[in-house]
Amino acid sequence: MQRKLKLNRMILGGILLGSLSIFGVPLMITHKVCPIGGEEFKDSYVPQCPTNKFVMFKNEFTEEELKKYEKIINSEEYREIPRNSNKYYYLARFYELLGGISDKEIGKTYFTSYHYYSENTEAKKDALQKGISYLEKAVKEDNEIMWNLADLYYEAEEYSKMNKLLEKTSKKDFGKTAEFYYNLVDPELSSTRYNIFKKEIEDENVKKMIVTKALEFLQKEIKEDRKRGKEIEKQQLLRQAELYRELDKNNEIDILFAKADKKFWKSISLFYMDEPEMYLGNVYNEKKISTAKDLQQALVYADRILSDIEENNSEKIEILLIKAEAYRRLGEFSEAENLLKEIDSEKINEMQKFQFESIKRQVKSKDKRVYQYFPPQVMY
Repeated sequence: MQRKLKLNRMILGGILLGSLSIFGVPLMITHKVCPIGGEEFKDSYVPQCPTNKFVMFKNEFTEEELKKYEKIINSEEYREIPRNSNKYYYLARFYELLGGISDKEIGKTYFTSYHYYSENTEAKKDALQKGISYLEKAVKEDNEIMWNLADLYYEAEEYSKMNKLLEKTSKKDFGKTAEFYYNLVDPELSSTRYNIFKKEIEDENVKKMIVTKALEFLQKEIKEDRKRGKEIEKQQLLRQAELYRELDKNNEIDILFAKADKKFWKSISLFYMDEPEMYLGNVYNEKKISTAKDLQQALVYADRILSDIEENNSEKIEILLIKAEAYRRLGEFSEAENLLKEIDSEKINEMQKFQFESIKRQVKSKDKRVYQYFPPQVMY
């Protein structure tokens, strides 16, 4: 169930903008003067002149450059570009007509064009294919852009090429390869990473392949870290569990957590509940609600923490709230109520008080429901 406000969204360059804000960074619309023709207009980053469609790809131009560029934008080839194509498609075509621009630069511009909002689906398809073509030539000399190429292979559903490319270069960075695959599936509905604009995986076999690859490279990264004497990080632990869950390997999750250090117990408890610590009552993925067995496992780890805490401090209050929330979701309202009675509401901080009152209210009304979590947007 969703109870969050609707967001006015627009897709710009593959990034979510809420109220003209890129994850809290304001989108700057400024006054511009077109260097060719002198037209005045307002636009954001990499402005495009509205009438002649010249893209101002840098801040300053020489007179000699502008004479050359004016001929290009007045050429038949440039004028044939559909006017509802996005600015990066125009820029990529401009680079092709200009000549002397590297395959890498043209390929990356087509990559940006593909992920940028476009009303022209044919131009979008063309950007995808041309982006692949240019980046394939460029990647032979510059591995930096392999991630862009792998991304476009994914979008074009050329999975064997994507896997071959990543297998070839993954030894240099297992973690980055694991991150790439992980972001393609992104198990959390609440995520606001760039990949929310990627094509959704509909083929279950493809999804399983990508999840398996993400897990494979993540575990290779952990193994390499262990060789260097580095301990496993919380994100690595939880991501393994997320990927096992996507593969329906719940027993593997239990085995993984059974070996985990006690410093991860609270995170493990919350994982089984699929709830964010600061927003109890909300879940990361409402399409995969925790089972009664999962909630019981959450209680097991919460009890382990309580047995290790001697003082009645803030940490103990946090765990009591987690336990009360688990019992509420199990429908064991009397157990939840008893736990809430152990908490002195006069000695808790504001966030704990908010959660305390929320759980108390739901317990009183015998409400077992949870809601889809969306991270709050930071606005400036």
